[in-house]
Amino acid sequence: MRESKFSDFRVLLVYANTPMEPLMPLGIASIATVLQQNGFTVKLFDTTFYKAAAGSNSQSARAYSLQVNPVDYSEVGLKSIDGDPVRDFVTMVHDFRPHLIGLSCVELTYLQGLELLKSVKHLKIPNIVGGCFATFSPDEVISNDFIDMVCVGEGEKATVEVAKRMFLNDETADIPNLWVKRDRTVIKCGDTDLLDVNLLAVPKFDIFAPERIFRAMAGKIYRMLPIEFSRGCPYKCTYCSAPVYAKKFRDTGKWLRFKSIDRIFNEIDFYVKEYNAEYFYFISETFLAMSKTHKQEFYKRYEKYKIPFWFNTRPETVNAEDISCLEDVGCHRISVGIESGNEEFRRRMLKRNYSNDDVLRAVDTVLKSKIQLSVNNMIGFPDETRDMIFDTIDLNRKFKANSHSVSIFQPFRGTELYDYCVSKGYWDPEKLCTESFAVPVLEMPTLTKEEVSGLYRTFNLYIKMDKAFWPAIKKAEKLDKAGDEIFSNLAQKYLTV
Repeated sequence: MRESKFSDFRVLLVYANTPMEPLMPLGIASIATVLQQNGFTVKLFDTTFYKAAAGSNSQSARAYSLQVNPVDYSEVGLKSIDGDPVRDFVTMVHDFRPHLIGLSCVELTYLQGLELLKSVKHLKIPNIVGGCFATFSPDEVISNDFIDMVCVGEGEKATVEVAKRMFLNDETADIPNLWVKRDRTVIKCGDTDLLDVNLLAVPKFDIFAPERIFRAMAGKIYRMLPIEFSRGCPYKCTYCSAPVYAKKFRDTGKWLRFKSIDRIFNEIDFYVKEYNAEYFYFISETFLAMSKTHKQEFYKRYEKYKIPFWFNTRPETVNAEDISCLEDVGCHRISVGIESGNEEFRRRMLKRNYSNDDVLRAVDTVLKSKIQLSVNNMIGFPDETRDMIFDTIDLNRKFKANSHSVSIFQPFRGTELYDYCVSKGYWDPEKLCTESFAVPVLEMPTLTKEEVSGLYRTFNLYIKMDKAFWPAIKKAEKLDKAGDEIFSNLAQKYLTV
């Protein structure tokens, strides 16, 4: 096998994304890098900047609901595209003439990706679809007339093997992690062992538009890149895909895998040198759940960089020792997941087993440092009531974070709460979640969609404004002309406080 010949084989990767979500996607970058490492020619079609991309613009929704400061991305050359993504995709396919098309999507963007594949199906270019939605709903994905192969699970190894086999005109139907359509049948191959994340190539981002590297944080735009510290999570949140991945692949390895500190610093050094990175987003479902040894080695070696970074963690993992070390090495921001302020509901429905006192201790520890704090909340859970949402609001009112973010629950395929919503009749299993985290979708007796939307947009008003304003804020929940006017006036007051 002559590796040099693979350059004649062209792979077009497609990243279906919601509008103006500029954080670099590690999954497709990793697959592209491994393909390039093996000598294949790779190009990307990215829907991020298209106004017509699937779903709502969650960045605008966050700014509208007073969660983030609006920024002008045009200052760094990043502008939305008015054009038709399908038309531009067809043009790229005709110009690039790929031998293989690989689509990466989640449930939110699956239909958009499907539309793109449909637009070029007449050209008979083989395609492969991967991502979270393909992994949890492979039967539905492979049943579509416009899809040839589905990758179930991690895609780096499988995608490269597909490209190699196609180049050599060999059979692809026996490749692990792959479902392959043959005439009227589907050949379902078994799962391969989970990858050693330390052996993967350092993800490169050269296939993305240069301005794609920019991302706002706390009202300022940085050259920001993600670094994956781990895959998986030790916790079992019912709205999250991580525990489902762990269960699905338990026979082929341990889903929770940590990168070595040596590997992490190889990536840091590479991104500083090659991309002039100004900010890092450390990807770990629960960053501070790493072992003490791992954390201490990271603190020691990162001190010389002092490049600001941000990560997510849980309240019960926050302690004064770690916060002090993080402050010393230049941590800029920490996001702590609260989700719900009702302890009983949070434990029973979400399987998040910490107390409100744990939350308050964690946020107080961060607020005593120079590190910025954002807290993540979610509303619109199945069976949640208005009073429960106000439990969350009341908990948030007990401290002043730099950001009190809120999103609306979505019943994504594969999660435990998806099954619960279907069983209760709150969600039609024939439907897909096609809206962002700013749009309610459940049909349930405890809260209407309109009530959830109203509480979403007024969430930060309730948290930060004096209770004397609450009667007016309640009127601003109404999604009508009068409510909009009241909300606009209150928002102006809020922004001047």
